[in-house]
Amino acid sequence: MVRKMETEKEVIEALRLRYPSNAYAVLTQVSNGTGLSISRWADALVMSLWESRRFELMGCEIKVTREDWLRELKHPEKADVIANYCDSWYLVVGDADIIKPGELPMGWGLMVPHTSKSLKVAVKCERNLQPKPLDRSFLASILRRTMEQLTDDARLMAEYGRGYDIGVKEGLERSQYSIDSARDQLETLKTNVADFEKASEIKINEMWSGPTKVGEAVRLVLSGHYRRELDLLEDLHRRFVECTKKVEEEIAKHKEAIK
Repeated sequence: MVRKMETEKEVIEALRLRYPSNAYAVLTQVSNGTGLSISRWADALVMSLWESRRFELMGCEIKVTREDWLRELKHPEKADVIANYCDSWYLVVGDADIIKPGELPMGWGLMVPHTSKSLKVAVKCERNLQPKPLDRSFLASILRRTMEQLTDDARLMAEYGRGYDIGVKEGLERSQYSIDSARDQLETLKTNVADFEKASEIKINEMWSGPTKVGEAVRLVLSGHYRRELDLLEDLHRRFVECTKKVEEEIAKHKEAIK
């Protein structure tokens, strides 16, 4: 399965995943200086924050298209303006097919997608044994970008917190509305039951076998079946009375004849 990252943002997120904030600082779009002294940008700088990892500084050139890489490949030495400050320099691509065999500049390392959200080292870089000491211009650029990203992160966290608070508030309001609506429906139901019991003089929970039997009786009444049954019984009663009358007449005749 081909693993790709289509945007620089996805690659940067993968870098942050590979170099977590509890052990590394990851800065994006860092220039070699400030103001008029700017001549080159690093797509990302990654610095170890632990002494056990020697506070190593790694620079990254990020490419997500073949065309962009080919433009960079015409003058790879431009990266040295910032790479000279770094212990290592990596080309980080969103797709392994962006770079072809033999194109990686000497000393550069290569990172490619491991999954759609993570990176792996395909070629380990040559370590810069004598990195250039950070001058104040480059340090100012790093600190300036740090403050900008902290501000961005703080703003995002504030927006996240605000959105969370709004979500909780709306959730509570909706829940309260549902509770109030259910309570109103319950009160209406209680009123309707009370009115029914008063008009019918039937206690739903006491009559026969409870609500089921009451419901069946109500359904029978409303459907009109009881009227047909009543008409049938009345017809049978009429015919029975007529038959009884005829029998009594015949008995009376026989008695008269015997006399």
